[in-house]
Amino acid sequence: MEFSTHYAEATQGYAAPFEGLSDYDAHDVADPHSSSVDVAAETRRLWHDYLAQFQVSSAILTVALPGAGHQRHAFLIGFDQVRGDRAATRRLLAMMDDVWARIGEQSVHHFQFSGGLFGAGAVADDASESDVPPSLHAGVAVQMKREGKAIRALFFRPDSSTPFCDRDAASLQLIAPLLAESATGVAQLARQSQRSAMLEGMFDRVSIAMALLSADGQPLFLNSAATGLVEQRKWLLRAADGAIVAANPGQAKQLRESIRRAATAAPDAPVEDVFRLDCRDGEWRLAYVMSAKSRTGGGMTRCAMVIIMGPGKVDAPSSLLEALGLLPSEQRFLGHFLKSSSLGNAAEGCGLSEETARTYLKRVRAKLGVHRQMELAGLISGLVLPLHAADSPGIWER
Repeated sequence: MEFSTHYAEATQGYAAPFEGLSDYDAHDVADPHSSSVDVAAETRRLWHDYLAQFQVSSAILTVALPGAGHQRHAFLIGFDQVRGDRAATRRLLAMMDDVWARIGEQSVHHFQFSGGLFGAGAVADDASESDVPPSLHAGVAVQMKREGKAIRALFFRPDSSTPFCDRDAASLQLIAPLLAESATGVAQLARQSQRSAMLEGMFDRVSIAMALLSADGQPLFLNSAATGLVEQRKWLLRAADGAIVAANPGQAKQLRESIRRAATAAPDAPVEDVFRLDCRDGEWRLAYVMSAKSRTGGGMTRCAMVIIMGPGKVDAPSSLLEALGLLPSEQRFLGHFLKSSSLGNAAEGCGLSEETARTYLKRVRAKLGVHRQMELAGLISGLVLPLHAADSPGIWER
């Protein structure tokens, strides 16, 4: 059988945007700074070197996992020239679909390929067949099902190579499941790295300090607020062995013991402790230590979660106050009032007469359903989202 590479970019049925695509290309599936990139590159190199003994220069593999419907994960090996080129990759996948449409249910099929397969999809959409180089490439197609996975693979030899023999095809049939297992493993690692990066980014938005610590206090994860707290060395600091400990020597032992108990507690008996952390200048923070339990369960918990509460704030975002019915002018007055020592000072800060300020205060209290200044401050403090400053300004930033 012979065919060319000039196909429409049909990609229906593939996992968008091609999860695990492009020779385990980490640029498509992971943060380029994550450790999964090194794993992907090493896996790619090992498989490329291994397939070279069969004179295989390139391969295209798709794996459909059980219960995934029509979604398939696609992997390319040896196509270095198309890495990062999604248009060329789509052409290769469309070509693969065309091959399987012709082959049908055959488990092994030998073919010859004419065209620009090894030219990185260089055939332009408006190119004519006469523009395609006449070189022929040897190929073999194998398909099978293993442990519920539907595996399809095309293996290619460059032009001037001898066709695959039956012995080669049999060897590639044995290799394909191993290749599929390795490819899906790397894709899952990349996906986990991507999800971890997303979660870290979201936790960094939280202004409350959050840390996951091992039983001996070693940091497994610190959000940006916790990192800043450790760098301040007022309430927490990093010990010589790398463990996170209380900065106050008198509280260090108690906190370390609480972290150990929380990290090793049985799932049915989690630890929840609350500590007051003091620093030399008299400031204090509340620290919550609790057992961190995985959703998937397990015999024992593996870490402790430590949350350090920040000082009280009265800076609710304007969007929340708007939802409660406060007008922008009332929000500006409220911001000055909560910061001022008297109604007169608040009026002066807003450029209002004291009588007008008193009217504003009555309207704000009526809308929020409070009667005393402390109640008002407590209510606004409770409305503060524990997030770093974003697009929505606070009540005295407008």
